[in-house]
Amino acid sequence: MYIVLSGAKKNLGDFLITDRCKTLLQEHRPDRQLVQLPHWETLDSQLDIVNASKAIIIMGGPGFQPNFYPGVYKLVQNIENIKVPIIPMGLGWKGFPGDYLTLKNYRFTQPSLELLKKISNECQYIGCRDYMTKTVLERTGIPNALMTGCPVWYDIESIGKAMSRPKDIKKVVFTPAQDPIYRGQAVDSMKLLRNLFPHAELYCSFHRGFDANDVFTPKADEINNRLIKQQAENLGYKTVDVSFDVSKIQFYDDCDLHIGYRVHGHIYFLSKRKPSILIHEDGRGRGVSESLNVLGVDGFERTFVSRIADGYNIPILSKIIKKSLGVIKANVNTEEMMKNYINEELDSRFSRFAGVSHVIDAHYEVMKKFINSLP
Repeated sequence: MYIVLSGAKKNLGDFLITDRCKTLLQEHRPDRQLVQLPHWETLDSQLDIVNASKAIIIMGGPGFQPNFYPGVYKLVQNIENIKVPIIPMGLGWKGFPGDYLTLKNYRFTQPSLELLKKISNECQYIGCRDYMTKTVLERTGIPNALMTGCPVWYDIESIGKAMSRPKDIKKVVFTPAQDPIYRGQAVDSMKLLRNLFPHAELYCSFHRGFDANDVFTPKADEINNRLIKQQAENLGYKTVDVSFDVSKIQFYDDCDLHIGYRVHGHIYFLSKRKPSILIHEDGRGRGVSESLNVLGVDGFERTFVSRIADGYNIPILSKIIKKSLGVIKANVNTEEMMKNYINEELDSRFSRFAGVSHVIDAHYEVMKKFINSLP
């Protein structure tokens, strides 16, 4: 038996991660029953079942954050009460904004670092979802980080198949960003897609839904979502709430192209061997693009003051400056870069994407190696 810790609350991406992780484990470790628990709750009251398992598997997501423990993962008050290995499966970093300076200065809290080293000592491999994450862990002194890719890379039925390179674009999915600073940029991007694909059926898909009708969505997010939704509908998009349920994105399988900010919308399309162009919000997107060898577009650029603050690498100074004056702003060149990118791919029939299937298939062997190493 494995205890599998899921981060699935509302965001469609977290449900995709959970679904793909469990499918991979069931495919390659059918000898193990899976018991799913939420990673944001403590395990103190369930230590009997936890310690009767073979391992705790942390399933995907941007979990390698500075406050890895006890911030992102509550686990237990006294970590020594867990008697079985804790093993991350395809976790990623959450560098902000996500450039080299972020990578260079990325630090874990002391409790997080202590737990990561304990995890490293008790398992053969720590599964990372991209090479930037692997670099972060190695710089921290973790020697057995293995770049498995994100579990969502792997749609088992698509392994071994070539990328689809559509001649005609009839249906396009756009996914907006969560951060309000990208709202204007997202609307400009939707206008661009409407102009480039005047006869296509266009969808604006909200992975975290529209409304704050639950404890997982702040009111400010609802306001931002509603403003984007209205703009999308004014442009002739069909707006779709795909939160909470993987089955809500079945219509993606009938679409030709994804463009937008949601990393797992991007990965889902590539896993189905369909082209997708990702707009990077932060290091999560950058890590995916670099690892899959497919170009993305930076939606952000650093503010001048944040570049200075991180350049000096004085943590308290950096924190004060960035909190008061901001770290990033929306990149004014994103729309132009995306227009050029799309036109290049239309001219070449998405030739840039032809090799993505080989990259995914090659890393699938690494993922299997990771899964087979589990106790």
